Amino acid sequence: MSQPTEPQPGPAYGQEGAYATHPQAAPSDVPPPPPAPAAAAPSQAVPYPPVGTAPQPGAAPPVGYPPPGAAPYLPRNDLAVWSLVLGLLGLLGCVFFTGVPAIIIGGNARKAVAAGQANNDGMATAGIVLGWVSTGLGVLLAVLFALTLLPLLFVGFMIPFMDGVSP
Repeated sequence: MSQPTEPQPGPAYGQEGAYATHPQAAPSDVPPPPPAPAAAAPSQAVPYPPVGTAPQPGAAPPVGYPPPGAAPYLPRNDLAVWSLVLGLLGLLGCVFFTGVPAIIIGGNARKAVAAGQANNDGMATAGIVLGWVSTGLGVLLAVLFALTLLPLLFVGFMIPFMDGVSP
C-alpha cells in the first residue's frame, strides 16, 4: 500500500465531501420551485395602512417598503400633551388650578388611547400622575396654611379681651 507524501486538500467548509455524503435525488423527484409573484403595476400600489389597523380581507398587500426615513402614520393625542403641561404647571405652583384639570384631561386622553384614536398612553399617564401629585401638594399646603392661620386668628380675637387682665 502506498501512501501519498503530500496531504490532499479536503472539501471546502460547508460543502459536501467525503464525510457528508447525501444521496442525490433524481431530477424528476425534485419539485419545481414555486412561481414568482407577479409585480404589481405602479398604478396598483397600495399605500400603507395606519399602524394598528387590521388588514382588509382580500385586499392587496402594500407594495415595497416605505421610503427611507418616513415614519408610519401614528395618530396624535393633544389631550395627553395638555394633561402633561397642566400637571407640570401644577408642580410649579398652580396646584389646584391646573392639577385637577390635568387629571380630568388625562383621563379623557387615556379613553382616546383605549379607543385607538391616539398612541401616547404614557404621556397621558404622566399627566394624570403629575395632576394627582400637584393636587396632593395643594391639599397639604392648604392644611398647613389653615393650621398656621387658625391659631393666629384665635389669638387676634383674644387680644382685645386681654387688656383688663394683668399678669
